[in-house]
Amino acid sequence: MNLQPVTFTPIGVVHCDFGEPSDPKTMRNALSTIEIDEKYQEGLKGIEKFRHLFVIYHIHRALGYDLLVHPMGDESIPKRGLFATRTPRRPNPIGLTVVEVLNVEGNKITVTGLDALDASPVLDIKPYEEHFDSPTGVEAEKDPNYRPREG
Repeated sequence: MNLQPVTFTPIGVVHCDFGEPSDPKTMRNALSTIEIDEKYQEGLKGIEKFRHLFVIYHIHRALGYDLLVHPMGDESIPKRGLFATRTPRRPNPIGLTVVEVLNVEGNKITVTGLDALDASPVLDIKPYEEHFDSPTGVEAEKDPNYRPREG
């Protein structure tokens, strides 16, 4: 297999109160702001119609990885392959989180549910859409007559 490197350019940055890793639950219940580069602002048109978004970001502070890890760092849980966990230490340190949208103003999106650190580069955002992104939607899509609702 001949795998070629891939390069991404961030579209924005995360602003939050967490400069260092903290309890994931505490982080996910705090407010964060996603500031999108102004050159991409027009691409946010319609985003306010969605209650939830996927945020894809670079876990810029992660150092290295191990192929086997204890889930959530809990040594009482047997080790698993890193791809069977949510560990931030990955061969490609890319984070993916579903967030709740609280406000959209200009190029800034205020959310809860984001577990990224302050200054994390945002690679992409996508709307969470039930008909694409949930087990229920996957099942519904098997019906050739199924049509998702807008927003």
